[in-house]
Amino acid sequence: MPTDSRQYLTYDEAVALLPDGEDIHTFLNPNGTLLGADWPRQKILEALRAGKPELSGMLASRMNHGITMWREGGGFLFIATRKKLE
Repeated sequence: MPTDSRQYLTYDEAVALLPDGEDIHTFLNPNGTLLGADWPRQKILEALRAGKPELSGMLASRMNHGITMWREGGGFLFIATRKKLE
């Protein structure tokens, strides 16, 4: 369950939280506009391996996007997770 402090995830921990399926929903919040998109699973796995994933805060987790990480291009990427992260 998400807390107020940052909780970084290993690659394997992050992968274990991903939902099933070929595509995984993500969203970004660049410049104050929420943008959602489905990413191919392979692209998510590549991003998780290259980045520093962590548990999202309460709001994103309640929206079933329980993993976040800073994107190289700027801004946080929120990644869909299985329902009920507890």
